Parts: sequence; C-alpha cells; structure tokens
Amino acid sequence: MDIREKIIEEAGNLFMKNGIRVITMDSIALSLCISKRTIYENFKDKEDLIHNFLTLNISTHKNDLIKIVNSSNNVIESLFQFGKYNQDAFAKMNPLFFTDLNKYYSGMLGSIKRSEQIGNGEISYLILKRGVNEGTFIKTIDIDIVNKFIHLTMDYFFKSDSENNFPHTKVWASVFHPYIKGICTEKGLEHLDNFLSTSENFSSV
Repeated sequence: MDIREKIIEEAGNLFMKNGIRVITMDSIALSLCISKRTIYENFKDKEDLIHNFLTLNISTHKNDLIKIVNSSNNVIESLFQFGKYNQDAFAKMNPLFFTDLNKYYSGMLGSIKRSEQIGNGEISYLILKRGVNEGTFIKTIDIDIVNKFIHLTMDYFFKSDSENNFPHTKVWASVFHPYIKGICTEKGLEHLDNFLSTSENFSSV
C-alpha cells in the first residue's frame, strides 16, 4: 500500500468514526504520523480527499455486494447476506458521518453513485426481480415498492435512528424477517427455513 492509499484509508476511518466535518488535514496527518505537506502532495484539498475516499468506498461496497449475489445459493440467501453486509458496515459508522455526508457532500455522493452506475438499490432490485422470476417471491408484489421499503427502513434503523439505537438483531427479527417471510411463496418459505436453520449468523433472527 503506497502513501496515497494509506492516506485515503486512514482519512476514511477517521471520517466514519468521528464524522467528516470535525476531521482536519492536521488530524489526519497526526494520526498517520506524517506531515500535512505530504497529504497536500497527494490531494488538492480535503474535498479532493473526501471524493477519493467516497469513490473507493462506494466501488468496494458495490463489488462486495455483487460477489455476495453471485456466490449465494438462492435469492433468499442473497437478500439476507446483502442485509447483513450493510448492517455490519453501518454498525461501524458514527451517525455523524451520514449527517455530514448528506448535509455537506450530497451532490458529490450523488455524482459518484451515478458514475458507478449500479448501487445498493439496483442490486437489491435485481435480487427481488430474480426471486419473483424464480418463484421464490409472490408475483403480485410491486418490486419497486418493496425495494424502496427495504432501503428506507434500513436507512432509518441503521443510519438515522442513533437516539433509540435498536439492536440490529431485533430489527431483523421484528421487521425484515417477517416482511421477507410475507412476500415468500411456498418455495420461498422452504428456502428461508433451510437458510435460517443452517446459518449461524441468522439462526437467532
């Protein structure tokens, strides 16, 4: 890993742990035990550094989710693993990170997501559509509405609701599991029961 990659990685860790606004180039340099001049030799300014971090983070996140979908045995497993990945990722982030991101860098974030062409919403949409086509989910569901519901709910519980701080396992048990179960066909319920009975990560969900 070269110095540029190290700066992006450490800056990203600090952003996600403390929020973006409070982190300065000085604090990044101090954390890395390097001079601030070294940072400016690699990045024009803080905004340039943030742009590079978000681009790398979104690309990595997207590629990881695609791997999950491609390696899953069925759409039920894909959907749960997809949710678990996002759940674990959000759990490591300070809510201030999302607050700062939406308040000060929403335009930058939107531009990067468009350049990546496919994001969380598109991937989960493909999972749901595949589930309907394969007979795992009932054909009468509106995939756009279901997909929107899942992401709005995830955003609420895993990003915005820092005051209540609901345990993620309870969110899955009380919200996502019953909802997914409700849109399953008999075939889907069989996949769901088999997946939960053989997966330690979701056995308590």
